[in-house]
Amino acid sequence: MRRRACRLSIVAVPFLLTMAVSAPTAVADPAPDSVLPAALADAVARDLGLDPQQFLDRADAARRLAEFIATTGSDAVTNAWLDENGRPVIAVAEGPTHADVADAASAGGFEVETAPIEIPGTVLDVVQPLVDLLPFDPSPIAGPIRPSSYLGGDSFLAGTPAGLGQRCSLGFNAVDPTHGSVNITAGHCNPNTADTGSAALTGAYPMYGSLVGSKFGSFYRTSQSHNDYALIDVDDANVGEFESNAVRVPGAAPLHVTGTVDPIVGAPVCKSGSRTGFSCGTILSTGQNVTLGENVFDRSFSTSICALRGDSGGPIVSGTLAVGIASASNVGDQPSCEIAMVFSMLQGQRPELFATPINDVLADNPGLTIRTS
Repeated sequence: MRRRACRLSIVAVPFLLTMAVSAPTAVADPAPDSVLPAALADAVARDLGLDPQQFLDRADAARRLAEFIATTGSDAVTNAWLDENGRPVIAVAEGPTHADVADAASAGGFEVETAPIEIPGTVLDVVQPLVDLLPFDPSPIAGPIRPSSYLGGDSFLAGTPAGLGQRCSLGFNAVDPTHGSVNITAGHCNPNTADTGSAALTGAYPMYGSLVGSKFGSFYRTSQSHNDYALIDVDDANVGEFESNAVRVPGAAPLHVTGTVDPIVGAPVCKSGSRTGFSCGTILSTGQNVTLGENVFDRSFSTSICALRGDSGGPIVSGTLAVGIASASNVGDQPSCEIAMVFSMLQGQRPELFATPINDVLADNPGLTIRTS
């Protein structure tokens, strides 16, 4: 299925650096490890009707589904999802291994379906065949949060020497074996993709409201084929500010990322973006074709999350696990999520955010690892 959506970057941002702007000198206290940050807990309650523990429990159920499929093999499973009550369900393929796989699924606490079925109506889309899923990787490579740290969800400007730029959101902080500290964001945020990897690299600059700070890095890889993502090489002088594994609403307490997981239909997810902050929903489908201008991304997953221009590149998490990078929305041009909800309802739709799976980005770049704790 090919879907057409609008990109979530804000274009034509004035690119003036006549005033030096430094990073904030204070950072919010981190939330206790067992509790979601207040801003995220509010979004989970508002958008999903769940308390923090229910959100974490459902996210963990989706993770266990992904790990089961990775261990068993995708040929043994036809579909997998969380139902409307958060119950993990597996449809086991017919064949010589059916009984063994069904027994293992039951022992793992999964509901077993023995025949192909449609996803429950609350999910709206038919489940796409699951791709081979990568295992959960909890390797700890995160550093401390400093007052000057940049975290996933923070606002930045992707600018060119010609003075053009697009406002986007930082994604997950990561480590590249060649470039060191990097940030993973959306590929369409780069307004100068033709020069990616050349001497005319697009620069990345922090934004504080309408003010632009000093350059912290440059785009060194931009993908607009199959997946929409870009990698920002952090300048040596700013490496210490990108060592954290956290995502946040700017100025609020952070959520620490503990690993990665592939998208599972029905899993609860939340995105952090510099325009709309935390907003949450569920994964509707995987393996989506999404058209952005002349580009077609054929590995996207879709969610019932509202996102607007400026949220592009922001991180999407399920529980404390990284799932993807915000890419495009069917309501991105609306002035607010409240108006977007009414507008989409009048059209018989609802807000929908399309995203790039984080594990696809890591697989495309051998050795690239997001920072985790």
